[in-house]
Amino acid sequence: MALNPYIQLDNGSRYFHMLERFIVVLYNKTSELENVDEARLELFCHGNRTMEKIPPTKAALLQHSKRAAYQAGVWTTSQLTKQDRPSPEGWGWSWDDEILSWTPVWTTLPIASKACAELIKCGCTQSSVHAQLAFLQPHLAPQPLLLWL
Repeated sequence: MALNPYIQLDNGSRYFHMLERFIVVLYNKTSELENVDEARLELFCHGNRTMEKIPPTKAALLQHSKRAAYQAGVWTTSQLTKQDRPSPEGWGWSWDDEILSWTPVWTTLPIASKACAELIKCGCTQSSVHAQLAFLQPHLAPQPLLLWL
């Protein structure tokens, strides 16, 4: 990345894959997982960790990595008299016309609703309650929601 300071990161990039594995190990040094979303699920369901102590989603990590790569590109080329920087758009930033400023893109996932948070914090131990909820309102099934938060 030092040779090409503005190299684009995406889900399929070699650099992002290495970073994703590093984040998994950072949160759980014995994990063999490669994917942060899978690590989130494992740590939350089986590791008894709170939402604050699990890795970010893959979408959030990608946006943060893009912002960091853009900033590193600025620093790497800072010795040049005339820098040829790309627009911050697409690098984890978006232009906000209301405040006339660049704002961070925290994630590309939709915001989880309050109902999802209540479902995940449910303290019941009866699986029948969750089965009834999933039957009545399939869009509130508990398992997939962990990847959204």
